[in-house]
Amino acid sequence: MDNEEIKLLLVKYITREADEKEVEQVKEWVNAHPENEQYFAQLYETWQNMLYLEPDVINEEKAFAKFSAATIPHEPKYRVLAIWSKVAATVALFGLLTALLVNHYSKNVQNTRLVSVNNGGIKKIVLSDGTLVWLNAGSKLKYNTDFNKTNRTVYLEGEAFFDIAPGGKTIPFLVNTKNYTIRDIGTKFNLKAYANDSFFETTVVKGEVAVEGNIDNNTREMNRIYVKPHQVLRIYYPSAEKYAVKQDDKELKNLNEIQVSEVDSAKMDRYDGWKDDLLVFDGNTLGEIAKVLERRYNVKIIMDDAGLQNIRYSGSFKSISSIDKVLDLIKGNTAINYSITGNTINITKNNKN
Repeated sequence: MDNEEIKLLLVKYITREADEKEVEQVKEWVNAHPENEQYFAQLYETWQNMLYLEPDVINEEKAFAKFSAATIPHEPKYRVLAIWSKVAATVALFGLLTALLVNHYSKNVQNTRLVSVNNGGIKKIVLSDGTLVWLNAGSKLKYNTDFNKTNRTVYLEGEAFFDIAPGGKTIPFLVNTKNYTIRDIGTKFNLKAYANDSFFETTVVKGEVAVEGNIDNNTREMNRIYVKPHQVLRIYYPSAEKYAVKQDDKELKNLNEIQVSEVDSAKMDRYDGWKDDLLVFDGNTLGEIAKVLERRYNVKIIMDDAGLQNIRYSGSFKSISSIDKVLDLIKGNTAINYSITGNTINITKNNKN
């Protein structure tokens, strides 16, 4: 089989359009070489990831262009004349692949389950495999009805704490986010991937996870980082404000800042305390704290002074139902004033201190 035939066969297998003979062909090809198995696994996980995206996120033309450009392992390069002979077949393949993907995407959208939590709330759910999930305010968790049958894959936007049920290697537990995939190798971890945050973060309480994706944002290759117990991985996305670089520093502009740090078990509640109605800040800036408080108390916080956002504060709050009590405690140790109008809070600098 040539490159295009293999791709078509793999897509038919993944979307369950393959007949018995084609299923056997896929199994033989996958088992023929470790690189074939790796290629298939990446394609399968990409497909699973796509099932949980919103329809307007998918760009069919770009997706197909990337798929067409992929090289099957150990496939010989085409001769120049042979390339031209493939043009007609490639056009036909595009139509068939698009039809297959759109058809199965539509079916899976109908079979997708969504659990969402509004700002101001926290929700605990139990998945069909026994996995416990706590969803923080402003978060969404998606998975389809085949969960725990053919896959244990979920899609997260926001923050969640996972206590994974044992499932063996036959059906790995995967958490897809907008930028990264988290493969569970252990049991308990916190994951933070809000769309409007400038960073991605995962904290492992027990076990181990693998974070997979284009981590350094400067290569097309997949990267993988292993995060062990009591470790925090934080990946800051590049921004023009954070990196004052020259016009010719193209690589630096695209570079993510990656931090891996050890956390003492006594301070783990800074990362997962929210599920027990505990907010812990340890040298966080007011800008970071404001985002947490906005989600936790369903408010809008405005700061009229950019310098305020960089003031750092440490403190913890347990089961405090109203934000004004939190702000009073922060005000007691920080040079701020605040006023509340409806759902909007204005924080200003206290110049008297």
